Amino acid sequence: MKQPLGIRVLSWFAALASAGMFVSIALAILDIGPHLMGGEKVTRSEWLHIAAPLVGVVGCLMASIAYGFAARKAWSRHLVMAIFVLIIVYASALGALNVLRHTIMWRAIINASLFGCASAWYFYFKRNVAEYFRKLGGR
Repeated sequence: MKQPLGIRVLSWFAALASAGMFVSIALAILDIGPHLMGGEKVTRSEWLHIAAPLVGVVGCLMASIAYGFAARKAWSRHLVMAIFVLIIVYASALGALNVLRHTIMWRAIINASLFGCASAWYFYFKRNVAEYFRKLGGR
């Protein structure tokens, strides 16, 4: 069964994104570069306490996605959706607790919702991709 081109491209993207996320945590620990959340500058301490845990978990999920796509695992598309759900829940919870600025919270929720919808369409409704994953699940 032939893997869709988009999945092959996304496999490499996920691997590079995972590595980039762990590099960004290391750079923040070393206090190198600007610290941004939702396009807004924040202090190093804010970034490490608020963003770094989410970035670390998403980095692990991205590495798992890269493996899943490369190894042709049916569960890999569910992890993609889990990232967007995680971002929405995390931003909502921190916003509700007034730990996160509301402008940053809303930007995270809106971006995750939009990219999550696009991902849901691609992985679950785009005919050739949905068929590919259905066949993987039936092995």
